[in-house]
Amino acid sequence: MTETPGAGRGPAAPGVPGPGPAWFGAVMGTGGLATLLQIHSGRVPGFSSAAVVMLVAGWVLLVGLGTGFARSVARDPDMWTSSVRDAAMLPLWGMVSMGLLAVGSATFIVVEAHAPMLSWIAFGVDVALWAAGTVLGLATAVGFAVWLLATRPDHPLPTWALPMVPPMVSATAGGVIARQFESDVARVLLSAACVFCFVLALALGGAVIVTAYHHAWFRTPVPVVLSTSTWIPLGIVGQSTAAAQVLSGPALAGVARAYGATVLVAGAGLGAFAVLTTVRGFLARMPFTPGWWAMTYPLSTCGLGAHYLGWHAASLLTVAVLIAIWVLCAVASVRAIASVRAA
Repeated sequence: MTETPGAGRGPAAPGVPGPGPAWFGAVMGTGGLATLLQIHSGRVPGFSSAAVVMLVAGWVLLVGLGTGFARSVARDPDMWTSSVRDAAMLPLWGMVSMGLLAVGSATFIVVEAHAPMLSWIAFGVDVALWAAGTVLGLATAVGFAVWLLATRPDHPLPTWALPMVPPMVSATAGGVIARQFESDVARVLLSAACVFCFVLALALGGAVIVTAYHHAWFRTPVPVVLSTSTWIPLGIVGQSTAAAQVLSGPALAGVARAYGATVLVAGAGLGAFAVLTTVRGFLARMPFTPGWWAMTYPLSTCGLGAHYLGWHAASLLTVAVLIAIWVLCAVASVRAIASVRAA
């Protein structure tokens, strides 16, 4: 969730970027937390109100970062060109896609619970953001995959999984949207599109994750400054678990549950590696970057997947950890931005 540098080992201190795609991990994490808080609001007092706060925060971040980036591009058009042509910047658009999807899903879930009379508006917003996020996510995933095949770089990193996750998020969110349609034709067509997104993300994401982790485990460790990027592949783990449950019909429910349980349990190993790598980074005085937010959204997807499997205790534990990490990232972000402005 940061720019993809070379495989250096030292904790270089990159500058804090201005508003733009690099910060959309905050949008994703906030939207994901809002959804989980609302889902578990019946189990934990205060979660319902907290979900509203997080939804508002998600919208403030989405609009603020989008507006700020638009202003920057208006002043310097080359910024737009580099963001879509630079191989180090292109994956960051995956975060923009997931930010749109996460806030859209949270909007429908939270508004429906708190203001049912406005649920039709929230649903329309969700559909619009899903469409925009899906188109952007597919373009980013395919574009980055083409770049990988054309250039065959020899320094794979976990950040490569970033543009491969959005189609899986679209699969889950789209499956939930499809359930709201009264038209059987619309429901079938949207579900088919979601299945396509699921398969695409699983194929591309799986290949990238295997390549990146093989490199990290047997050749060159993940650079300290990118330690938090090891959380990104958990997005495929959690979202594919949730998507399988949402998209499967009664005939495939058993298969979907078996898949989800297997993937989540296996994903615990990736989670342990992410924790150990991140702790190593903090001990090595890893400098703050917006990439710290990479710890939030992937974790929220695992909590969502556990919820759909009926593993409520595991999902609640995930929420508790996610809240702590969100606070850490928020405080670190405010301090970093304040330091830049004071300089």
